[in-house]
Amino acid sequence: MVINMKNNMATRNVTMVVDREHAKEHSEGFAADPCVYTDNSYVNMYLHHDGYPEWQGIQLANWCHTNRRQDGSALAAKLVHDHYYDSCYLYQDHQHIDHHYTYIIWTGKPDIWISCWDQYSNRNVFVLKPEKIISRYMEDMEYTDFANGETRLDKQYHVYASDSPTN
Repeated sequence: MVINMKNNMATRNVTMVVDREHAKEHSEGFAADPCVYTDNSYVNMYLHHDGYPEWQGIQLANWCHTNRRQDGSALAAKLVHDHYYDSCYLYQDHQHIDHHYTYIIWTGKPDIWISCWDQYSNRNVFVLKPEKIISRYMEDMEYTDFANGETRLDKQYHVYASDSPTN
């Protein structure tokens, strides 16, 4: 596995799930500051590690390819199940925890979009369909294989087991 040393491995992030109809209420649409969608998010899932687009952006894009539900509440529940690991927490509001990136998965129509907001520079990083995120940000890393039923917790245990010394 290649580790991308240009990024801090404890890059904290939050993922929200919002019905795209709420984007119509703001001139910036999907690119708006996530703060304007706080009351509309089905979930605010905090992950402590690897929040940069080359990892979490790809993880979410790969996951969205496998989970094409249009219903935001069902998608949010599946997101938490599949992305849960030891440093995952749910918050009532994404602003209650310091984090670098906020991702929003836009639901409500068959073509899911994902946006990424950099909290530290207060700017939109991208608004893209999953396949565009993959083509722009994918690197040589061992991403979770959501298409074959793997979860982030499975991946965590697999990585720990492979790093353990054998007798």
